[in-house]
Amino acid sequence: MFALSLLLAGCCRASAPAEEEVRLPLVMYHHILADKAGCGDYVITPEMLEGDLIYLRDRGYTAVGVEDVLRWLDGEGELPAKPIMLTFDDGHESFAHYVLPLLEKYDMKAVQAPVCAWADKYTESPDDDPAYAYMSWPRIAEIAASGRVEIANHSYDMHLTEPRYGLKKKKGEDEAAYEAALTADLEKAEAKLAAACGYVPSVYAYPFGAYCPEAKRVLAGRGYRMVFTCVERVNVIKRGAAEPLELGRFNRAYRLDREKFFSAFE
Repeated sequence: MFALSLLLAGCCRASAPAEEEVRLPLVMYHHILADKAGCGDYVITPEMLEGDLIYLRDRGYTAVGVEDVLRWLDGEGELPAKPIMLTFDDGHESFAHYVLPLLEKYDMKAVQAPVCAWADKYTESPDDDPAYAYMSWPRIAEIAASGRVEIANHSYDMHLTEPRYGLKKKKGEDEAAYEAALTADLEKAEAKLAAACGYVPSVYAYPFGAYCPEAKRVLAGRGYRMVFTCVERVNVIKRGAAEPLELGRFNRAYRLDREKFFSAFE
């Protein structure tokens, strides 16, 4: 009987998931600019980005995608020993020009969150200068088809500072009016993203990191399983966690020393 108990215990251990809790840091990038004079809090050089990728690779990090994490949450497969997610906001043309070739060079993945209204503008008036332009819809379709980039919803046009700030409610706005406004923006963005990429994203990046409880409820109701904030923290995710999964991100500013920046992830 004792031997049978040991055998059963061993079988249970063998079939259990390797990890039920994982640390998952996210890096938030924006624009990539060759001219160092234009770099700042949300702009870095291609050389700096490449240095980051080399640093992460050499320290054993593996860039994972949204679907990798969602499958793990659902109990399907495992994540690498040191997963990290590389995210890029706003849909700058510099992503296609600089970032995608570096992802291919270092065999990494990333998430791109374009502002759909800006994609409309640069589709109507094409301009592919990586110094300032935003990606058109054909360009977004191209990067989405690369196999290295997942697309997030970053709103159709909620990148306003007045009278609304990100996804926050306007002063005096009641819940019904807010939900109608957010739903209309989501529907427009989702239709654009589905037409370009062939799918509606399961992840939403809050504009400016600004949101409210009503936003979380609306997004969850529309099937979003993951949201990106601008809170700087290393996420600890658990299988079976409540959805949508709310993830913090560290903003990669030009002024920050690489060693000091990434030391927060350990």
